[in-house]
Amino acid sequence: MSSTTGGWKRLLAEPAVQFFALGVLLFVAHRAFVGAPRTVVVTPAVKADLVRRFQDANGRPPDASELAMEVDKWKKEEVLFREAQRGHLDRDDPGIRSILVDKMRMRAAFEVPKREPTNEELDAWLAAHRSAYAEPPRYDFEFVAFPKTEPRAHAALDDFARAVEQGKNPASLGRPVMGGNLTADDLKSKVEPALAERIVALAPSTWQRVETPQSFALARVKSVDSGVPTREALGARLVADWKRATEQEAVDRILQRIIDRYHFEEEP
Repeated sequence: MSSTTGGWKRLLAEPAVQFFALGVLLFVAHRAFVGAPRTVVVTPAVKADLVRRFQDANGRPPDASELAMEVDKWKKEEVLFREAQRGHLDRDDPGIRSILVDKMRMRAAFEVPKREPTNEELDAWLAAHRSAYAEPPRYDFEFVAFPKTEPRAHAALDDFARAVEQGKNPASLGRPVMGGNLTADDLKSKVEPALAERIVALAPSTWQRVETPQSFALARVKSVDSGVPTREALGARLVADWKRATEQEAVDRILQRIIDRYHFEEEP
């Protein structure tokens, strides 16, 4: 055995040389199976996607020269995209980070099966979120006013009330009958504030006497809408809200399964 051969053996026995040789082998294997790091492969799938996007935008497939231009544009964008990733620009830009996160959410949303809710599911949703749909109560009311500036105002009220009690139609007794279907706030802007406060305090029933600083009145509340709409009244709005919320819950579950694959640490 020559001294040269022995030297090579000693050199190859060095751990650093073995590590370097292993790296070279891995690099060669990677190039053999994956290709060069800066090789961009224009696959049939890429071309098919470019054709589809061109047709969506223009209403027709591209001709040969148009497709060639689209492919050339894609090549340039692919190279710039890879170089941006190589320079970690996607990590340093909060805008790009947000776009990628949103894309992950959109991908998860596509995995969620779409379906229509049952009436039972809508009823349960409405019961759990009633406050989101509640509106101010509305008062269906009417009244007849007798301003205190009128002579015999109180006596006129007595005569009117007596006629109503006898079953006569208030609208036929020569006094304007005012009314509406309003919320408490709207009432205050339409009638004397003191009268508005009294009207909303009346229990739905027959005509009742009301006195304010400015007038005597005969008033009644015919009904009170509680302000909580029914499933039928909400219709498409309720269905849309249910779909949006249930889809979001499903998306959150899908994303959480992805997040659970990761281990998080905090540096001191």
